[in-house]
Amino acid sequence: MLWRVRTTLADRPGILADVASACGHADVNILALQVFATSPRVTDELVVSAPDGWTDVRVAELFTSAGGADVSATRVSDSSVSDAATRYLHGVHQVLEEGRDVAEVLEELLETEPPDVADYSGHDQLVLMRRNGSELRIHRAVPFTPVERARAQALLSLVPDAGSTDVAIISPSPRDAVPVIRQAKLVDIEAVAALHERCSIETLYDRYQVPLKMPMTTRMARRLVAPDSGTALLVQVGSNVVGHGVLELIDEAWTFQLLIEDAWQGQGLGTRLMRFAAGCSKHEGAARLTFVTAGSNDKLLRAVGNAGFVARVERHDGNVHITVPLREVRAIVAS
Repeated sequence: MLWRVRTTLADRPGILADVASACGHADVNILALQVFATSPRVTDELVVSAPDGWTDVRVAELFTSAGGADVSATRVSDSSVSDAATRYLHGVHQVLEEGRDVAEVLEELLETEPPDVADYSGHDQLVLMRRNGSELRIHRAVPFTPVERARAQALLSLVPDAGSTDVAIISPSPRDAVPVIRQAKLVDIEAVAALHERCSIETLYDRYQVPLKMPMTTRMARRLVAPDSGTALLVQVGSNVVGHGVLELIDEAWTFQLLIEDAWQGQGLGTRLMRFAAGCSKHEGAARLTFVTAGSNDKLLRAVGNAGFVARVERHDGNVHITVPLREVRAIVAS
């Protein structure tokens, strides 16, 4: 049976040898050790394997007899033996690539499930700051160390706030700001997620051809700015991203699907974005580009006409495919 033991020790030579000796005599095996330096004492966290039948109180008494103070003993799983830095890096991967909620990942890393704990003084609270300024609070029976607080805050600072329950307050950009069309970057994840949250259900359906559940996950927002087989383009007005599109090579054919925020439709932004996407695909060697949308989206058809394209319109499985030749299009390098 595995136990995590947190104990405060005098910061003097030989103290760990006393602890190791006591564990050896009791047939308790030390499997992992972390040292959280404080002054003038030191906090050590050990994962130990104790014989069957041992309780949290008995484990705590062993470490107290070896010179420990403020001892807590918590039953843990085999995963607690793995390297802490590796676990936290894997946690970042789970949030960014698997779309897991960051609070849920942190609770697993910090093992906040109600434990069997001996000799603790009460619940501790960890207050972390999200990148949007909101707070994330995590509670645990065993007090958090400064190192754990720093690790948790570092992980939270690495991931965007897309998918969190907190609503970011975004000031609208002025209408007289000059629209800029550019390639998306990873730093745009939050802005792209915010764009989707401001769009109506109808606008989202025209873009994705399925009802889109909001708020979107971090994983989905990341793929929208860094697609696996293409390029993401943005329309930015002032500080806000108000348009988004993905240019992809699918089955040797270049396709483009775009989204313009409801409040900015009818301003010619969709037409400009389509022209930019056509130039980018021409630079990639495409002879034609296909725009894909829901069958009821007449706005896209008008935008194609306003862009000056001669198009072939086809219907596939309820969607509209609008294919335009790129002979007269000037190539553009996305940046």
